[in-house]
Amino acid sequence: MINFIITPDWVEAILGTIEGLSFVCSSLIVLRFIIVALSIANFFFCYWVGLETAEHVSILLLAILHFCLNIYMISIFYYSRSIRCVPIGWRETYKNYFLIFLPFEFKNMIKFGDIIKHKNKKTLKLVNKNSDFTNLAFVVDGEASITIENDVEVAKLNKGDWISEFSFITGDKTSANVISNNIFAISWSKATLENLKIKNPELFEKINSLIARNLCEKLIRSNKK
Repeated sequence: MINFIITPDWVEAILGTIEGLSFVCSSLIVLRFIIVALSIANFFFCYWVGLETAEHVSILLLAILHFCLNIYMISIFYYSRSIRCVPIGWRETYKNYFLIFLPFEFKNMIKFGDIIKHKNKKTLKLVNKNSDFTNLAFVVDGEASITIENDVEVAKLNKGDWISEFSFITGDKTSANVISNNIFAISWSKATLENLKIKNPELFEKINSLIARNLCEKLIRSNKK
């Protein structure tokens, strides 16, 4: 019969082996949890063997460093996926219209966009007919009118609607004017959207999905009239 005695060397070897194997893990967040668990195990290991050698002091210091760093990164990971990372004034908009995005993705979209706020008797022209596509906008609040020749209104844009979405999808020139006396919107430039398409195609496709849904809603509204 083989008598196996747990010694500090064996424990150190086992912990080192587990740490090495943990890097095979393909999920970064799972890897961070494993490293936190190993750091706690190293705390107990150092408490067990003491800090009489420089090696054990080094193990303890690295365990503290790994524990603090990975706890911080885990906190950031879950915070960025929580609605709490979305600015308070934008949370209702996120919950009502942008749930397809992760909270941190929506927060970044706000950061990359330009805010349009207009409440005045003087009409603000948001889109000129027969012009090249320059901006894609989303109506956060208020309303806008789609007009053709002689400022004849053909449709209303309300809270939750997109502006210039046809030109965004097709690349064609705009087919009508868009004007407003009272609107709160966020707009993204053509350059920003092209950069997003290259660097984050998944997020770009989410925008397309939201636009497709809104186009269906607009079609249903027009058929009811």
